[in-house]
Amino acid sequence: MGVRVGRQARERIAAAAGTFAIQVRQASDLGAAISALQLARVDILGLATGINPTGSNASSSPRPSVSPVVNAPGGPMLLLEHVAATRDALASIPDVVVRRLEKAAVANATIEVPLTGGSLDRLDAVPNAVILRLFPSARGGVTALPPDWIDIAAEWVTGDIGDDEPVAMRVLGVEFAVAGAEVAGVMHECALARAWCDSVNGDLSDRVRTASLTFGRLPHLALAAAGPRVDNAGLLARFHLLQEITRELAADVAYACIDFEPTLEGVGTGLSPSGWQSQGGAPPNTVARELLDERVPDAFPYQVLGPGHLARLADHSLPLEHLGDGRAEVNVEHPRSWLIANPERDDAQAQGWDLLQALLVAEEELAARLDEHRGRGPHPSGENAEELDLAALGSIPELDAIVLERGRHPRRGTRLSLLELVSWLNHEAHSDAPDSVSPVAATYARWLADGLDHETRQRLKAVAPRLIGTGPSTIGEEAARRWLATEQLVRVHAPAWLRAAGLTEPADRLATLGPLTQHLELVRAVDVLGTAILAGSHRIEITTSIVNDDAEVSPDEQSMWAAWERVSESTGWVAASEAATHGAPAELTYATDFRVIECSRDPRARDELEAARKSIGDSAWTTALHAVADEAWEQAWRAADIAARELSGFTLRAEMERVARSLAEDRSWQGDEDAESILDMAERAARDSLTRAALSGGSMQGDEHAWDAARNAARLSPNGKEWAIVSDEARRAIGEDAWAQAMADARAVVTELLDGIPDTVARVVVAAVAREASSAAARGVALRAASVARANGGDDDAADAAANQALDEVAVDLQARSFELLDRMIDPAAIEAAATEAHSELRVETGAMAPTSNQHST
Repeated sequence: MGVRVGRQARERIAAAAGTFAIQVRQASDLGAAISALQLARVDILGLATGINPTGSNASSSPRPSVSPVVNAPGGPMLLLEHVAATRDALASIPDVVVRRLEKAAVANATIEVPLTGGSLDRLDAVPNAVILRLFPSARGGVTALPPDWIDIAAEWVTGDIGDDEPVAMRVLGVEFAVAGAEVAGVMHECALARAWCDSVNGDLSDRVRTASLTFGRLPHLALAAAGPRVDNAGLLARFHLLQEITRELAADVAYACIDFEPTLEGVGTGLSPSGWQSQGGAPPNTVARELLDERVPDAFPYQVLGPGHLARLADHSLPLEHLGDGRAEVNVEHPRSWLIANPERDDAQAQGWDLLQALLVAEEELAARLDEHRGRGPHPSGENAEELDLAALGSIPELDAIVLERGRHPRRGTRLSLLELVSWLNHEAHSDAPDSVSPVAATYARWLADGLDHETRQRLKAVAPRLIGTGPSTIGEEAARRWLATEQLVRVHAPAWLRAAGLTEPADRLATLGPLTQHLELVRAVDVLGTAILAGSHRIEITTSIVNDDAEVSPDEQSMWAAWERVSESTGWVAASEAATHGAPAELTYATDFRVIECSRDPRARDELEAARKSIGDSAWTTALHAVADEAWEQAWRAADIAARELSGFTLRAEMERVARSLAEDRSWQGDEDAESILDMAERAARDSLTRAALSGGSMQGDEHAWDAARNAARLSPNGKEWAIVSDEARRAIGEDAWAQAMADARAVVTELLDGIPDTVARVVVAAVAREASSAAARGVALRAASVARANGGDDDAADAAANQALDEVAVDLQARSFELLDRMIDPAAIEAAATEAHSELRVETGAMAPTSNQHST
């Protein structure tokens, strides 16, 4: 498609009378498109200034302006205002954007001119309003809306609707329908870009709640409720809700006020001149813009004053309620007295002017007050304010304002998960799985962040920008990251816990291992870890037998498990486990883990292994390979069923079951076995054939596909005759065309599942034994510490504290190493080195690992 100008874009510019928006939609690279439009903004501003020359003929014309770039719904956008030029000059403006996009290597995008205006043009006329206006304190000479204000504003608008329900939003004069879940994200983008924005939930002819972000010379946030169906009781209830919001946000408030107004007219533009100004006072918006740190623009039923105001009131007896942080609230009469239709409003307002006389500014003294105030230092107003706006080209959140939390959040705000922050930084839609991050790195980062304590988790904010660009990744890069996580379990976690448990010999042997992607080193690692599991489990049993009482689970064992669960999360052990097995079939991972844990923690399972002269590693390999075969067999038949049903209306396996039942009724089966058992034995031969295919790592067995080889193995098994009859009859029932498609789909599933399966099985097996070796060793350490504390007369709390302290001594270093692993997953050089090391496919070759049918493990 390339970068192109929309079909009606130039015509809309020509008809727009010099005020129009430009938006980049469907950009192939959103981040690059935003950067390109920010540069194009500077070009357009220069062009707009050049075609609106200043001089005698232009002195009375409004100055042309170009808004900051905002990442609006649909794509980045800016607004041009008061651009007077020839048709050809205006028509050239989209071409400026095209050139910038092409220079930024944006492959595809469309430059549109969205229509301004719409249903929200009637917002000003909505009657019966209560409005809160919050003016933020200036920071470093710049006035910005604090991010937590945006969170509250979004909640005010969307708090009672579902995530998918629409909210009307107006961004730079362009209206959008935005899902409730996305409103906070759009508002934050507008706040970052200092772009005007209105959010409206409700029906203009009934009831609405609104939030308006205003920038330029008078930055503030306005929250309002209104509507023809809102009665006085409703207005008062909303007044009190807005009071609570103001108190919650007071720490960053320079000044705030709540008032009842006839309509929502000017809700986002500033204060009405119908109050103090009508009594000879200074214009309220001028006071709010220039003098707000020590003066108030008018009297209202509720106001929050800042330190400068309170200093001027030091000698006055104004009734104040202090809110902390140098702020105080002022209530003038009961809010009911201020209702627009209440005849007492004029008296209440007059009382407010009397109480606040020391803070009000009369029209005749305004010039002196402005000179006095400006003499104290720079103030972000006038031309300086315009310069601040023109410099606001960036639109990423301030990391200091973000709080990282566990879990997912339904809407964008200042409290996010790590990956939700990454989505925001890269201008992606709100998500915990951003497209710009490697899936394996995202898995590790997500689990690591969730496992850290609150304070430590905040360190990951600095990592968030570096995660951008790690994805999409090649298959080799993702495999390298999985092996980095696997190596972490084997070389970092397991040795640390084994040493803590006094099992130094296996820890030393792990330290001498070569790369695990080398077959012999992998086999050696599994053997060492399997032996360590047995040693660690025996130690736990000995300790338990010494301190055991009649309880099913002793208090010391409870302390052991609680302590281990805590450090397993905080040290990145869980995160590395999830990353190491990322992409592996769930049944493979579950079956292997379950078998390793069973061999570790069940004495009977260990006795069976010893009697069979098998190791934990042998059992893990066998279980893993059979799990792959089981999964391939089931998924292939599932695919075959779907194809057969689509083409014939019959499900293949249902037909096989019908035929089997019919045969069982009409003829005698071999021996005393029932039909189901006979067919199961034949299918076991098929699964064993697939196990051998998994072992060799290919879907082809010589000239035969693994799926066909498996079915032939069932036919040639001791009970294969009956299985063949059932299969052939089902084939006739569905027809040859359906059968051919069903078998083709089944082969495709088996091919996909067996692709690279030796590498997957190797990671799953070594990760399983490494995890259990760490777990057994750490649990033994915690159990001994808790038992000693108990023997010394300690209670449950003392036992818990001892167990935690014993593990914390190891956990501190492991947590630091967990951050190092995240760095390596991000570092392209580390990924390239790991990918080069593992470039050849790992193959399981040891004869001891080759399973037989009588070793099948469920």
